[in-house]
Amino acid sequence: MKKIILICALLAVVSCAPRTGMQDQSLQNNNLQTLSPVELRMVIAEMPKGADLHTHLSGIPYAEDYLKWAAEDNACIVKSSGKIVAGPCGDGTLAAKDAYSNAKIWNMAVSELSVRENRRDNQLWGHDQFFGAFGKMGVAKYNTGRLLAHAAKQADRDHVQYLEVMLSMYGPKSSDEKIVNKAWTGNFAESLKNLEDSDLYGDIEAVVENINSAEKEKSRILGKDPAKKVHIKYINQISRGNDPASVFAQLAFAFKLALSDSRVVGINLVGPEDGPIAMRDYELHMKMVSFFDSRWGHSVPITLHAGELTPALANPEGLSNHIGLIVDDVNARRIGHAVDLPYEKGAESLVKKMKKRQMAIEILLGSNDAILKVSGKEHPLQTYLKAGVPVVLASDDMGIARSTLTDEYVRAVLDQKLTYQQLKEAARNSLEYSFLDGGSLWVNRAYGNMVKACSESSGVKDECDKFLSGSPKADLQWNLEKQFKGFESKYPYLK
Repeated sequence: MKKIILICALLAVVSCAPRTGMQDQSLQNNNLQTLSPVELRMVIAEMPKGADLHTHLSGIPYAEDYLKWAAEDNACIVKSSGKIVAGPCGDGTLAAKDAYSNAKIWNMAVSELSVRENRRDNQLWGHDQFFGAFGKMGVAKYNTGRLLAHAAKQADRDHVQYLEVMLSMYGPKSSDEKIVNKAWTGNFAESLKNLEDSDLYGDIEAVVENINSAEKEKSRILGKDPAKKVHIKYINQISRGNDPASVFAQLAFAFKLALSDSRVVGINLVGPEDGPIAMRDYELHMKMVSFFDSRWGHSVPITLHAGELTPALANPEGLSNHIGLIVDDVNARRIGHAVDLPYEKGAESLVKKMKKRQMAIEILLGSNDAILKVSGKEHPLQTYLKAGVPVVLASDDMGIARSTLTDEYVRAVLDQKLTYQQLKEAARNSLEYSFLDGGSLWVNRAYGNMVKACSESSGVKDECDKFLSGSPKADLQWNLEKQFKGFESKYPYLK
């Protein structure tokens, strides 16, 4: 049976579908901006979004979720800070289960675990409040399986098929100050040998077992929930605010773990980029990443936070090269944030290099507004789009920002004036530039030009089925196209 029938069924849009609700003239010519914010969100909520490639696992749940879990775990809330701590509860704390009937403590804790108050004062409130919230989650964030189940449910609500979640996965040796400080000499090769001699990698088996246990708990919680179909992979995060010996040891372990377990698909450096150690050691960190990347034959995918800065957070020198060092010297496939572009040295040339390298930018509009106070025309998203740099939309820490990936797509329309076709390309990019195994459904990343096995001219359905079964990436891309077909059939004037 000719493949053309299958392809037509997949890609065709039913232009003769009856107009209902928001399927009116306002959607013609991709003009989403003519919809009211209410109508826009109703439409975008149903849009297939592919993947969320930049999301911190502990930052996904809302404050209310953490407080609920704290109550279930018999944990306590520190009355002065909102931090969740282990029981038994004593002076200065309140049993989390009692916060349900104490609105003052409940609301204080919710505000401390998020940026919902959106205060503007003489402090770096959005920035400090955002990053400070992680430490206040306390014991409620230690159940990784529960976090994964929650992440899957939210992804399903957002019509997301795949997540690459960031979390810390290490054994005790990689954080033992005596071991890492003794191993560190400043010479990368010598330091790595010292770490290996200290049996740094001996913790990998235990970490893998922790992942197994977390996934088992996730499956138990989800049961028959449709969210169980959401695919989740992991990116091991390294804290850039630590001293060089610790960062180097974490990188050594993170790369080895990624090589040992296919569920761990990459590495990233995390933490406030403007922190004093992060700023001082930024170039050193890039050299460390490149050292391990070369040592392991460029086999571990790399994505890095870079350019999450403004003049309020860094001096001109600090703003001049954080993106550039990655583009010129590091084999990273993606960059997260990249907001300080206009302050980078040779910014115009830099953007051209990013396009040539097909280095995708993870755009995080909500957190950029909350942390950096950068939005609207001050955000470089449109510059990246005009230059042809691949763009993906991601959520970062939706619970702290009190957002969702759907909200990020809505913000892209309202704040950045993106069209439906640009949103659709961003969704396709999220799978194309993911770290999933297998070949792409698309030839040379040209959407609309499928690989021969699944093209109209292949002629045999079995050829496409065989290709998709051997490529997790292409399989999800195929599913995304089917989802677009159903979505565009309901809203035919989007196409």
